[in-house]
Amino acid sequence: MEFLPESLVTLIQENPTIQQLASTSVVLQLNDARATYLDPYVAQVKATYLDPYLIQPLATMLASSMPSLLSVFILALVFIVSLKILDYGRRLVMFWISLALRLVWWAFVLGAIWYVYTSGLEKTGRDLGWVYGVARGFAENFHDGAEGGRSSATGGFGYYTARDFQVR
Repeated sequence: MEFLPESLVTLIQENPTIQQLASTSVVLQLNDARATYLDPYVAQVKATYLDPYLIQPLATMLASSMPSLLSVFILALVFIVSLKILDYGRRLVMFWISLALRLVWWAFVLGAIWYVYTSGLEKTGRDLGWVYGVARGFAENFHDGAEGGRSSATGGFGYYTARDFQVR
């Protein structure tokens, strides 16, 4: 920590919260976090959903001397019907998502065709070259940043910025 002044390092080390965290083990901190955050949530989910809808009916059915064959069939039927309903819901959601994606794709294709028709091939070619330059500059800038922050000759987007023309 050579970039921080010594007084700041001392102040941080004397903080009671930092001292408590440094003196307790990770296992104790995780147990405290579990007891504080996870256990109340699990208890609430158990009391709200598991107990009344799953545990109570199964306990009463299993507590009887011999569950009737009819109740076992009804339980299996309810399970199969609920899986069918969930599958229907999944297929419905996937239909609407795929429909929206198809509409976006065809809108893009038709928009590109309309742009070429109204602008002409020469201007479209120049615009595609500009978009390619912007994308290439962005990729180079990203690559340079990932390799340690080297700066490229341009601003990274295919054009010079005011920073490139500053007197040094």
